[in-house]
Amino acid sequence: MKKEDLKIYWDFEKNVPLILKENNDLQEVAKDLRPVFLQEKWLLVNLFSEKLDNTFLEKSVWATKQNRYIVDGKMINIVPTSRFKDMNRDELEKIRKNILEFSIKEEHIEKENEIFNNFILANRKRFNYLLKSESRDGEGQYIGAIPFIVENFEKYRDRITLVSFSGGKDSTVVSHLVRLALNNPSILHIFGDTTLELPKSYEYVKRFQENNPFTPFFEERNEENNFFEMCQEIGPPSRVKTWCCSIFKTGPMGTTIANFDENILTFLGLRRSESLSRSKYKKVSQSPKILKQMVASPIIDWTDLDVWLYILSENLDFNDSYRQGFARVGCWVCPNNGSWSELLSSIYNSEEYDKWYNFLVNFSKKIGKIDYEDYVKDGKWKARQGGDGLEKSTEILVESKECINEKNSKTFILNKPINDDFIQLFKPFGIIKIIEKNRILELIILDKKKNPLFKLMYREDDNKVKVTIMKSEDKYIFNKIQKQFNKFNSCLYCQGCNSACPTGAIYVSSGKYIVDDKKCINCLKCIDKFDSGCLIASALKIKKG
Repeated sequence: MKKEDLKIYWDFEKNVPLILKENNDLQEVAKDLRPVFLQEKWLLVNLFSEKLDNTFLEKSVWATKQNRYIVDGKMINIVPTSRFKDMNRDELEKIRKNILEFSIKEEHIEKENEIFNNFILANRKRFNYLLKSESRDGEGQYIGAIPFIVENFEKYRDRITLVSFSGGKDSTVVSHLVRLALNNPSILHIFGDTTLELPKSYEYVKRFQENNPFTPFFEERNEENNFFEMCQEIGPPSRVKTWCCSIFKTGPMGTTIANFDENILTFLGLRRSESLSRSKYKKVSQSPKILKQMVASPIIDWTDLDVWLYILSENLDFNDSYRQGFARVGCWVCPNNGSWSELLSSIYNSEEYDKWYNFLVNFSKKIGKIDYEDYVKDGKWKARQGGDGLEKSTEILVESKECINEKNSKTFILNKPINDDFIQLFKPFGIIKIIEKNRILELIILDKKKNPLFKLMYREDDNKVKVTIMKSEDKYIFNKIQKQFNKFNSCLYCQGCNSACPTGAIYVSSGKYIVDDKKCINCLKCIDKFDSGCLIASALKIKKG
């Protein structure tokens, strides 16, 4: 059964949603839902005191992906995001005070448990199908999560098995499923700490480790960079340029996984319904980023409501951010977050939120926005492109000119003197040979057969480089060389290149950019991944009008 075959109906007898195929006898209420817990109900009571009272805490409340609320089977006319935009800082602070003083009563907990127990009972058939079905999908994989996990574990038994753990609901479910299916609590877990997780996420990760002492747990983070300092240099990430993921998540995690000696089978909590790009993923595939990694996604076709059905049925501990109303629990500064997530962050993560809000206002002033507060409050900063208004954007430019008397030669002028990093940047092209003549250095790149491809001529501590193509079938070779010059000009040791390398050959250590030529396979993915050759240069590139 695929997600598109499903609809969410309402069981008025049990007063809960039902996950079913087409059913003409029941009322369809949504394509997908998530449960609304007591903490979020209390927030809604405070936001809409003219419409809701304390009896709302006892109702069966569920939310759509658009954050519309189904109450006892009917959609109610409240739009929290609109209310948030109309609130001033004093009103928000009053709401926050009321929310944080909320004390949950025992009768409310009992009513919530009753609602969720009815939901579990009403959807028991769906639960068993998700876990145990031995039918095959269009890819030939088991639909049931447990037989799927067992079959792929057996198929890739020679690999290290691990779970990619984010602290979110999906990876929580996959973690439990994998350990249950394999009857093994000692499956390696890896948590990518972006340093920008919600407070409750850190609490949950710590709690998970304490409650699962036999589960080996790695925490990976970028120790070299600070998010706010990088925002000062290159501006905040946007929906167009989400530079933060490569630097603070996929880079550190990818480097760790790529440096395992053995091949790997990674179970992910990825689901196709999360985004258009993820809808194209296969259930089992070779990782496009790490050559030695196969990835398997047991819940790839599950709905949000399926995930919650499993969590509630198995009585799993989970991230309390969901109780507060967060639909997703990634980085709290993410430009892909909506107004609802911002409202919740301003309440439950107020100190960091205020710091971020003030940064955005000052940044908006810095780049010349007259309506800077509206620019921030309306979320226009999320759509920004390039480094317009930033001094750093002028430093990424590389000047070049043709050499009139020499064929296939160009001279490039960099923005800083050549140093050791410069040599590292050309290792991905091939074997490096350096010759010194009359204080002029020749850096020659050789292919695997020791044939020269091109050479760079420069003086030590100078910023001029002459490039001569000697023999190359790559018609874009000058463009790729210039991308490395862009990288040299722009490099902030952000570790973005780490995430592009499938073999873990690239890393940053003590402010040095290093390419391990023993691991490098000359695939040039570290050059080709970013349109300017460098994540920072790409983020700062100003679109020409």
